[in-house]
Amino acid sequence: MTPEPPTNLPLPQFYARTLTSLVPLFDDVLSPSSPGAQDLLRTALDELYLIARMIVSLGVFSENESAEELGDGELVFMTLGWVIGEAEAKGGLGGMVDRKAALQRSETALQQFLSLIRSYKVLSSEEEAESSSMADQGSTPRDPAKRREAKIRQYKREKELRDRIAKSGHALDVGGLLAQSLAPDHPSPSSSPITFILSLLPSSSRPAVVSLSAGTGTGTTSGSVESDEDAPHKRELALLLLRLLHTLALSTLSSTAMELSLLADAPSRPAESSEARDSRTDRREEDDQTWRLERQPGNYKPRELISGGGRVLRPFTIMPSTTSMSDRERLRSEVFRSSHRLPSMTIDEYLEEEKRRGNIITGGGQASYDQLTESELLELATEDDGTMAAEAADEKQRRKQENWAVYTEANQKGAGNTLNRG
Repeated sequence: MTPEPPTNLPLPQFYARTLTSLVPLFDDVLSPSSPGAQDLLRTALDELYLIARMIVSLGVFSENESAEELGDGELVFMTLGWVIGEAEAKGGLGGMVDRKAALQRSETALQQFLSLIRSYKVLSSEEEAESSSMADQGSTPRDPAKRREAKIRQYKREKELRDRIAKSGHALDVGGLLAQSLAPDHPSPSSSPITFILSLLPSSSRPAVVSLSAGTGTGTTSGSVESDEDAPHKRELALLLLRLLHTLALSTLSSTAMELSLLADAPSRPAESSEARDSRTDRREEDDQTWRLERQPGNYKPRELISGGGRVLRPFTIMPSTTSMSDRERLRSEVFRSSHRLPSMTIDEYLEEEKRRGNIITGGGQASYDQLTESELLELATEDDGTMAAEAADEKQRRKQENWAVYTEANQKGAGNTLNRG
C-alpha cells in the first residue's frame, strides 16, 4: 500500500510523520555524515518548510495574542522553528559554502522561534531578559568569565526543565506513546525534545497499537482515546517544553555564531586552473635564476667590460680560455672557501678599545717607584706652617698615628701565630 501524499494528510499527522523521520538524527542513532542521512534531512526540511508555509497561510499565530488564547493543538506548532533550526544545523556538509548557508538558515529559524515565544509571553522574567539581551548583542558575551557564567546558568535551567518535563511526562505515559511512533529496531525513546513534541500531538496523528486487556479477550486500541484529565498535563508539558527549547536555542545560536566566525576567517580554496599553476612555476624559475650564486656566462665583448680609459664597466672574472664544465664547478666550489677577516681598525684604535674594556694593566716600573706615597704627601703638606691646609694635614697625620698605636697595642706582634711559631 503506497503512503498517502503529504498534502492529503491532516497537519498534525503530517508534522508527526516528519518528526518521526528525524528522530534517529536527533537521537544520534544516525550520523549526519552517514550515507543517506543528508537526503533524509533534505526531505524532512522540505516538509518542515511546507508546514511552516501552511501555518502562515492558516493564520495560526497572531501578534496580538497571548499563550492563554492558544489551544493545546496550536501550542505544539510553536516548536516548528526550533526543529527547523536544529535540522538546518545538522546539514550543509558538502563544503564550506554549503555549511555557511546552512548555519545562516539555522540562525534565522532559531531567531524567529525566539521572537515567537517572546511575543506570546511564554518565558519567565529571567528567561525573557536573557533572550532580549542576546538578541541585542547578537552573540554570546566576549568576556570568558561572563560566557562561562551564562553556560552554567543555561545548564542549570535546562536540567531543571528536563526534570519537570519528565515528571509531567510520567503522568501522560510519554514513553508508551512514543514507542508507537518509532521503528521496532529503534532503541527506547530518549529525552530528546523531539520525542516530547511527538507526545504532544493528538493521538489520531500517531499509529495505533492493538493490545489485549488484562483478564479479557477483547482487544483495545491504545492511544485512540484521550482523557479530558490529560489536557491540563499536556498544556503544562507544552509550556515547559517551549521554555526548554528556548534554552537549547540560545546554546545553539552561541555555537552557530562561533562557527560562522571561524568560517568567515577561513581562507577560501578556489580550484586552481592549469594556467595559474604554469604562471606560478615560471615565476619561481625566474626567481631561482635571479638569486643563483653562479651566473650564466654572458657573451660580452671586451669594450663592454672595460672602457677605453681603463674603467671597469661591469664585474667579470678572468678565466682560462675554456668553457668546460669543470672550470665552472671549480669556481662554484671556491665561493664558500675558508673564511678570513680583513682588518677593521688600526692598532691604536684596537689598543684604545682594549684599554676602555680594562684589558690593559697600567702602573709599575720606574714611574711608579718615583711617585710619592700617601704618607710622604701628607708629610709635605704639614710643612706649610700657618696655613689651614697644613693644620688639617697635621691633624690627619696625628689621627693616623694614633689609630696605628691603638691597633698595634690591641694586636701584639705574633699574637695570631700561636700554632705555628717559628
